[in-house]
Amino acid sequence: MAETAVLSAQRVALSAFQSGQAALQADRVAEARDWFARAHRLAPTDLSIGLMFGVTLVRHGSPAEAVPVLRRVADGGGGRAAWIALASAQHAAGHSTDAAASMRIALSRYRLPDDLGFATIADAIADAAGLPGWCGLREDGGLECRSGGKLVTRGLRATVDRQDLLGSPIDLAAIQVCEGVVAVRDGGVAGWAWHPGDPDRDPVLDLCDADGHMLHQIVADTLDLAVADDLRRPRRIAIPAAALHGLAMPIRLRCAGRDLPGSPLDPQAPVRAAVVLAQAVAAAWPLLGAPADSALAQASVPAGLVGPPAFAASQPTRPVAVIVPVYGGASLVQACLASVFATVPAGTKVIVVDDASPEREIVDTLSELQRSKRIRLIRHSENRGFPAACNAGLRAAARLAGTHDVVLLNSDTVVTAGWLADLRALVQEAPDIGTATPLSNDASILSYPKPAPSAANANPILAGPALALLARQAATANRGIAVEIPTGVGFCLYIRNECLRAVGVLREDLFAQGYGEENDFCLRARHLGWRHVGAPGVYVAHVGGQSFGAAAAALISRNLAVLEARYPGYHTLIAAFQAEDPLAAARCRLDAVRWRDGRGSVERGSVERGSAKRGRGKARQAVLLVTHDSGGGVERVVQERCTQLRAEGIRPILLRPARDRDGRLVADCCAVSDDQMLTPNLRFALPEALPELLDLLKADGITAMDVHHLLGHHHMVLRLADLLGIPHDFHIHDYAMICPRITFFGVGGRYCGEPARTAVCDACVADLGRVIEEDIPTTSLRARSANDLAGARRVVAPSNDAATRLRRHFPGLSVDVAALEDDRLTPDVQVPPQGARRRVVVIGAIGPEKGYDLLLGCARDAEARNLALEFCLVGHSMDDARLLETKRVFITGRYAEAEAIALIEAQRGQLAWLPSIWPETWCFTLGLAWQARLPVVAFDIGAQAERIRNNGQGWVLPLGLAPASINNTLITLERAVN
Repeated sequence: MAETAVLSAQRVALSAFQSGQAALQADRVAEARDWFARAHRLAPTDLSIGLMFGVTLVRHGSPAEAVPVLRRVADGGGGRAAWIALASAQHAAGHSTDAAASMRIALSRYRLPDDLGFATIADAIADAAGLPGWCGLREDGGLECRSGGKLVTRGLRATVDRQDLLGSPIDLAAIQVCEGVVAVRDGGVAGWAWHPGDPDRDPVLDLCDADGHMLHQIVADTLDLAVADDLRRPRRIAIPAAALHGLAMPIRLRCAGRDLPGSPLDPQAPVRAAVVLAQAVAAAWPLLGAPADSALAQASVPAGLVGPPAFAASQPTRPVAVIVPVYGGASLVQACLASVFATVPAGTKVIVVDDASPEREIVDTLSELQRSKRIRLIRHSENRGFPAACNAGLRAAARLAGTHDVVLLNSDTVVTAGWLADLRALVQEAPDIGTATPLSNDASILSYPKPAPSAANANPILAGPALALLARQAATANRGIAVEIPTGVGFCLYIRNECLRAVGVLREDLFAQGYGEENDFCLRARHLGWRHVGAPGVYVAHVGGQSFGAAAAALISRNLAVLEARYPGYHTLIAAFQAEDPLAAARCRLDAVRWRDGRGSVERGSVERGSAKRGRGKARQAVLLVTHDSGGGVERVVQERCTQLRAEGIRPILLRPARDRDGRLVADCCAVSDDQMLTPNLRFALPEALPELLDLLKADGITAMDVHHLLGHHHMVLRLADLLGIPHDFHIHDYAMICPRITFFGVGGRYCGEPARTAVCDACVADLGRVIEEDIPTTSLRARSANDLAGARRVVAPSNDAATRLRRHFPGLSVDVAALEDDRLTPDVQVPPQGARRRVVVIGAIGPEKGYDLLLGCARDAEARNLALEFCLVGHSMDDARLLETKRVFITGRYAEAEAIALIEAQRGQLAWLPSIWPETWCFTLGLAWQARLPVVAFDIGAQAERIRNNGQGWVLPLGLAPASINNTLITLERAVN
C-alpha cells in the first residue's frame, strides 16, 4: 500500500511538472513557478523537478529563493546543468564568491555546454569575482579560455598574470568518469552507461576477458529512455547472447579504465547451469543403464536449507585479524581506523585493502600508517570492487595469521570499546557458530533503535561520547546474548576461521562491486551447517550508503535478483525472520536500559541529540501524556505541552499506539517514549502487559497524566492514573468520547445535528463505519465516557463551543476553556490586490469533514459559469486529481508547519475559506490564515465560527449553502477587494 502511495505521488508530481513546463513555454512564469513548486513539494528528491523549479525561480526574480533548491540538486548529482544554474542563481542573488565556486566546479569537472548564452554568464561571474577570465574543455578536447579577448593556454591549466582563470585547472579525471551498471539478461548483457561530466559524449565500452585484455569495443549511442531524464543522459547497453558465443567467461565491461558496476559477469552461466542440470537429470533417470547419483539433479538450493551441524573447538582467546576495504571517504576512513586502533587488543593484525582509491588524502594516510607499521596495506592498481577487496584481505590474513578469526569491517563504521572481544566470545560460545554481527543504526535486520529504518526515516548516527554511552548500554542490556539470524550483515561481520576455510571466500564473480556477497557467503555456510548470530550486546556505528552513487539502486536490485535466483526463497526467509522478529526482546532491553539511564534529569542523553550527558542529582518530576500518533492539531498541542514541561524542568513521557515494521497499528499495544529519546521497542500489549508497563513508569516520578486522545489505545490505559496514584486531566480535541465517528459527520455528507436518540447514531455508524477502533454501541460509549470524565481532575476544552457541546451530552460536567492560540495577537489583514480573478485560499488536508465535496462543487461551478474566481489549496486533499481537473484549483502539496505562513502568502490570495462542515473544537488553519493577513470565511458551526465572531476579521456563512451560493458570496464579499 505504501509503495502504491509513492507511485501515486510520483504521477501527481509528474502531472504538475508537465503543467509547469507548458506554462513556461507560454511565458507564464508565475504560473510555472507555482506548478514547479507543487511538483517539488510532492517529489522533493527528483532532481529534474528541482532544477526546473530553481531555474524558474531565477526567471521569476527570486534568485535567493532558488539557491538552496539548486544547491540540493547540484549536491545530489544534478551534473553540469545544476552547477551552472546554481552559479547563475548565486550571481543574480549577489553572492559572487559562491557563484565563482559553483561555476569553477561546472568548468573544471564537465565539458563546456553547447550553449551560446553560457559564455555571457561565465564572463559575468568571473568579472564579479575579480578573476581575469575563465576556461573549460571543449568537445574536441581543446581548452577554451576567455580573458578580455585574449586566449592563454598552458596544457590543462590556464592563467593570466599567473592567476588561474575560473575553471582552471581542468579536472580531466572527473570529466572522464563513466557511471552505469550491467547485468546478465537472456544470456547476453544489458545495462546503461554515460559520462556525467560529458553528457553529450557516447560512452566507449571495452569488452574484456577476465584478465582485462580487450576483446572488442562497443559504442553505447542509444539513449536509454527507461532511465534517462532531464538531467541524466544514460545510453543503453544491449549485447545479445549470440555476440558472446565463443568467448571465455567471465567477461568484463569497462569504461574509462574501470569496470562498470555489475562487471565482471558471466552471461552464459545460467545456460551452462541449465545444461548441467539437464545432464544430471538424464543421468539420474536414464533411458537405458543404471541410474547415477541424483544429487546434481537437485540443482535448486532453497535458501532455508540447513546442513548437518558443523563443529569447531572453542578457543576463547584466539587472535583476530581485522580487514578494512577502502575506496573513498577520507574522513570516514580515518575515523574508522582510529576507532579500531583505540579498541583492539595489542598485536591485533589490521589489514587495509586500498581498492584504487581516487582520493590523495586516503592514499597518503594509508601510506603513513603502513610506514609506522600500524597496518598491513594491500593496494590494487585498479578498482576491483568490494568483494574482491575483501578477498584480498582474507587471503592475506590466511597467509599472515594462519588460524586467526577475521572481521570484515566497512570503512564507514566506528567501532566501540570491547566490540572485538565480545564478538569473539559470542562466536566461540558454541562449536557451530560461524559468524556474528553487532547492532548498528544502519544494519539491515540488525538495525537499532528502529528495526526497519528507511532513507526518509533513518536511525540517527551517533559519534563521540554519545556513541560510547550507547555501546555501554548495549553491553549492559545484552552482553553474552546471541540471537540466531538467517544471514550476517557485511558492515561488520566476524567470521570464525573454521567456517571461512570450509565455505571459501566471497563470490566476486557473481556480485561485482558488492551488495549481497556476504549473504551468499552466509547461505553457503548455512548449507554446510554453520549458524549465524546477532550480537545485540555490541553496537557499531555505520554511516552507510557511501558507494556507487546513482548506480547503487540498480546494483542492489541486480544483486538481490542474483541471490534469489541462486537461493530460491531467500526473500521469503528474510521476511519470515522479520515477521517473527526474535531480536525484539533484545532491542526492548536496550531501550529499557537507556530509559532507566535517562531518569533523573531533563538534560540527559538521547539518541536524537547525540548527547552523552547523564542524569544527576535528585530525580525530576514527570508528566504522562496519552495521545494518538496521527499527527495534526493534536500532535501540535502535545509537542507544545512537552516544550512547556521541559521549560519547567519536568520530563514529558509519551504513551502512543505502537506500529509494526510496515507502519500498521498493532491492536491494543502502546509504546513509551519521551519527546527527546527514541525508544520504539518499549511496547506493551494491554491488558496483559499492564503490570510490566506500570513497573516501568513507577520509577519515573510521574505526578499527573494528560489524556489527549485514546485513538489506537486500549481503554485500560486510563487505569494507569489510579494505579500510579496520580490525577488525570482530559484535553478535548474532538468528540471521540461522544461519537464513534469522532466529528458528528453523518449520512449525506453533512453535520448530523447530534441527535438525542443514540439509535440514530448506531445506524449512522452501521452505514458509514466508525473511526474509533473499538466496536462499542454509542450508548455504552457515552456512559463510559461520562464516568471517565467525572473522575478527571480537569476537563479542558479549547473553545466555548466545544465546552457547550460537552455539557449538553454530559450534564453537570465542569469544563475549563483554554484557547490554544491568542487571537488577540493576530495581525490586521492586508489583502493583496485582486487580479483578473478573485483568488481564494483553502488551507490544510481536505477530506469529507473538511469540506472536500463543497470545494469540488465550487470549483466546478466557477468553471461552468466562467466566474472570476479561482481557488488555491495550500496542502492536499483526498483526491487532488478531481480538483485539478476543474482548472479552477491549484494545489501546493503537503507543507511543513514552519513554512505554512510564507506558503500561504506566496499564493497572492484575497481571502481564505475554511470549508469545514463539522464543529471543530479549534482550528489551527484559521490561525495560519490570520497570521498570513488574510480575512477568513467559514460556516456557522464550531470553534471556527466562534473565533471569527470574536476576532472580527472574517465572515460566517450559513451552514448548508449550495456551491453556487457559496461562490456568489465569495465573489461579492467587499472587504476582500479593499
